[in-house]
Amino acid sequence: MPPLRHLALAAALAAITLPAYAVLPPAYLSVPDFKQCLAEQNEGSYSSWCQPAKKPKACPRVSWRQLRALQGDSAVPACRAK
Repeated sequence: MPPLRHLALAAALAAITLPAYAVLPPAYLSVPDFKQCLAEQNEGSYSSWCQPAKKPKACPRVSWRQLRALQGDSAVPACRAK
């Protein structure tokens, strides 16, 4: 059986969390060909990705389904009507 201090050290290391500024990349980045499925919209001083209402012709159907399946904070926001 490991010494008690080793167990305490293991428990302390297991409790370490990522700092608040260390975030995971957006889920859409793991979808193949996401750039062919999304559009960009101007947000004033920057542009962001948005999901069009209809699948673009160049967008693979599998990628479109994966993007549409993203939920919550992982979902790509819908494009604003022009």
